[in-house]
Amino acid sequence: MEINEQEIGKNIREARISAGLSQEKLASKCGFSNSTLSAYETSKKIPNLITVAKIASGLNTSIDRLCYGDESKAFISQASSEGRKIVNAFYLLWEKDVIYHDVNFKGMYAENYGDDERIKQFNLLVIKHAGPIRSLVHGLNDFKSRKELYDDPERFLEMLLASIAKEIDIEIEQEELAQKQRENVKRGLKKRRSVMVN
Repeated sequence: MEINEQEIGKNIREARISAGLSQEKLASKCGFSNSTLSAYETSKKIPNLITVAKIASGLNTSIDRLCYGDESKAFISQASSEGRKIVNAFYLLWEKDVIYHDVNFKGMYAENYGDDERIKQFNLLVIKHAGPIRSLVHGLNDFKSRKELYDDPERFLEMLLASIAKEIDIEIEQEELAQKQRENVKRGLKKRRSVMVN
C-alpha cells in the first residue's frame, strides 16, 4: 500500500484532535512552531519520516496511524509475517530515499544534500538478515532504474517484496529451531546433573 502524502496532514490533524491537543501544545511537544504544524496539517508542507516520528511520539500514536490514518491499514505493523514487516519497513525507508545500497560501497548509506551539497555517508549495521536485506535494497534500486521495462511494474515489485520476505521468514524459522535445540540441550544437561547428584 502506498502512502498518500496529502493524507498525512489530515491524519495528523485527526489524531491531534482525538488526543485533545491544540496545535500550539503539539507543536511545542515536537519542538517546532505552530505555523509549521499548521502547514503540515493543511498539506502545504509534507513532513519527512523523522518529523512524522516526532509528531507520532508527541501524540503517543504510531507512524502507521499518521501515514495511513487507520492502524488496520498499517503497512508495517499489520503485515502477515515478521519477514514481511521487515521488508515493508526497509521498503518504506527506500521509497522515501532514506536508504540506498551501492554494490560498490561496503555497506548501506544515507545521503544528505545539505546547504554545501556534500554527501554525508554512514554505514548501516544490519545485525540480522543482512543477505536478504542487501538483495532487497539492491533489487529495489535496480527496479527503480528499469521500471519502464516491466509489463506490470507493481506486480514485479510485489513479487520482489514477497520473495525477500519469504527468505527472511525462513531465516527466522531456522533461528527459532536452533534456539529450541539449544534449550533442549541445556535441559538435558540439567537433568543429567541432577541424576548424577542424586
